[in-house]
Amino acid sequence: MAYWWVNHKQTYRQETDGGYIWSPKTSKGERRNPTYDNLTRCQRGDVVFSYANGKISQIGLVETAAITAPKPPEFGSAGDNWSQEGWLVRVNWQPLRQHLVPMRFFELLQPLLPERHSPISTNSGQGNQGVYLAGLGETLGLLLLKLIEDHADPAVRVHLVVLAEEGDYTSALLDDMQLLREVPSSTERDALTKARLGQGLFRHRVSELEPACRVTGLARQQFLVASHIKPWRDCDNRERLSGANGLLLSPHVDKLFDRRWISFDSGGALLCEHEAARDALRCWGIDGANLIRPFSREQEQFLSAHRQELR
Repeated sequence: MAYWWVNHKQTYRQETDGGYIWSPKTSKGERRNPTYDNLTRCQRGDVVFSYANGKISQIGLVETAAITAPKPPEFGSAGDNWSQEGWLVRVNWQPLRQHLVPMRFFELLQPLLPERHSPISTNSGQGNQGVYLAGLGETLGLLLLKLIEDHADPAVRVHLVVLAEEGDYTSALLDDMQLLREVPSSTERDALTKARLGQGLFRHRVSELEPACRVTGLARQQFLVASHIKPWRDCDNRERLSGANGLLLSPHVDKLFDRRWISFDSGGALLCEHEAARDALRCWGIDGANLIRPFSREQEQFLSAHRQELR
């Protein structure tokens, strides 16, 4: 595992929403830029810190090695002087609960910053505009994780475990390619793909509403599945990323919920009419649901349709 720091103030929103980082292959005048070349060194599972506007607001895991790709059209006028061909690396981004301002911890970070191509100035701590993707030593990478854990997001290490597990949804994306091929508009295909790659964001939004499994009561989120109530294939793009369209469930419970063998009434009580599912619940020692909190109005709208399909 390697650690990277991306400076992307101009394209922060586009890249974190889209699930990637992108740079041209060369600087103006066709000059090589080592911090652009760094994209070609990224490997699956590497950690990336997102830095923009003086703060680290997201952390991500690299999903794919770099590929040659055109400049993303959503960049608009950003980087008008950049070439139209560059490197693209898929990253599963996770927003932090609070941002981390590295300047506040500059005395700790300064001795560990790279001598060349540092993401922030070794003198002032300000961001280096000429550096896009900077490689970090392991000590600095671990220090940043510790600072985030202490000051921005206590669950950051859990997030990394979850993101690593969610990296497996790339194979699920391939399973959906037939669906995407049937969409005539290239713009709509791009939107669907980005929505699929936004599952990390979906999980984050679900976890903000659902602190634990409603059946087992397990609150350790690294062991829970973010399950869509309305299936992904049947959703529009807003529904795919809506936190209200999901529950955090223990994996064995998720299998029953996903098959419409169990559901929940409006008060949160467990519903089950499937004989085999009832047997499974009895074997697992489950005789009801944990009434964590009432469902929101929007959650109830999704669950109402889910209950109608109960088998």
